[in-house]
Amino acid sequence: MTLVIGVGASSRADVREIGGLIRAVLDRDGLRGEDVACVATVEARAGTGGVRDAAGMFGFHLVAYPVGVLAQVVVPNPAEGVRARTGTASVAEAAALHGARALGGDALLVVEKRATARATAAVARIVPATVRAPGAPDIAGDPRITGEPGDPGEAGS
Repeated sequence: MTLVIGVGASSRADVREIGGLIRAVLDRDGLRGEDVACVATVEARAGTGGVRDAAGMFGFHLVAYPVGVLAQVVVPNPAEGVRARTGTASVAEAAALHGARALGGDALLVVEKRATARATAAVARIVPATVRAPGAPDIAGDPRITGEPGDPGEAGS
């Protein structure tokens, strides 16, 4: 499993909207559901029915991160309106990137955020950390990705 789907959603987004967005991202970009390691989101949305139920309808594991962790991830499409409402300039892209890093050492954003009226989704690919000689420069890392990978918090039950 090499993909992490990041999902951001308003409190009004329901399972149909979020699930449809996840399906559309996978279909449109030729990605396979069996390659998805998890759906990642912000803790404030993990317990709500929309994100939790959408992950569940695909059989995807759901992980959640504190808003402060996601706020540290540099993303290509920050949104100041989202920052004003949530405390982070990105949920979908930041959750996808951070989740992939937490699972594999590095990440590559393969689908930038896509949106519906009340939800966003992005996809990051897990890039295994490479073994390098002591003292060798790290040329494989993506300088846009910051923040420490952490143990993904379990969401829901």
